[in-house]
Amino acid sequence: MIDSHCHLNATDYDEPVQDILKTAGQVGVKKCLAIACDVNDFDELKNQLKQFPELFGAVGIHPEYADKPFDIDVLRQFIRKTPRIIGVGECGLDYHEMGKNTKLKQETLFKEQIDLAHELGLPLIIHSRDAEGDMRTILKAAYKDGKLKNGFVLHCFSGSIDMAKETVKMGGYLSASGVITFKNATKLREVFSTIPLDRLLVETDAPYLAPEPYRGKKNQPAFVVRTLDKLAEVKGMTVDEMDCITTQNFNRLFLGEKA
Repeated sequence: MIDSHCHLNATDYDEPVQDILKTAGQVGVKKCLAIACDVNDFDELKNQLKQFPELFGAVGIHPEYADKPFDIDVLRQFIRKTPRIIGVGECGLDYHEMGKNTKLKQETLFKEQIDLAHELGLPLIIHSRDAEGDMRTILKAAYKDGKLKNGFVLHCFSGSIDMAKETVKMGGYLSASGVITFKNATKLREVFSTIPLDRLLVETDAPYLAPEPYRGKKNQPAFVVRTLDKLAEVKGMTVDEMDCITTQNFNRLFLGEKA
């Protein structure tokens, strides 16, 4: 199993990160993609990548920081100098937490990171919340301009079936989080039931969005097992089959491996 999206800032957990990863390994989670989306967290991720061979890393600037001054070259140089960075993000649009007060700044920051991922030959890890219309417009334009050739994933996907279809048309992936296990997530499960198998990933988004039966508790990579279980159920497959599929998809998107 691979947790395709988690945050491992030590201050977010009640136990050492090494113990969090040990627990994950014990339940079969062999790899994790750790995300840093604030420049203040970059060095911690860099040190973790040196310490834990089961980790890959991705760095970007989350839309919640769009109103802060930022030089995109800082991100460019960090990625170039840091081994095992395999993606740009998470980045994107968030009109839920931020409202639309920083809409233009969010769009500018997002487009800069689309350009950077294209320049560096890396896939994008995209955050989209309550911004589906603008997200679709920006991605369609980037796709038309050939800037999404390295792939992208809408992480923690909770959007519409139309957005899912557009993502697949553009060669993107959609990642299921613990949200699909929630009792009130019937519509989201219906959306995932329509997504092609070769476009699916699973994640925790730890320490957030813990799946049932851990909802309300602090999430961790080991809990991706629960999300995988539910996704397999939604797709009418065994857990082992879904594990194989999502692992192959991760390796194809982020490591350039062919099935």
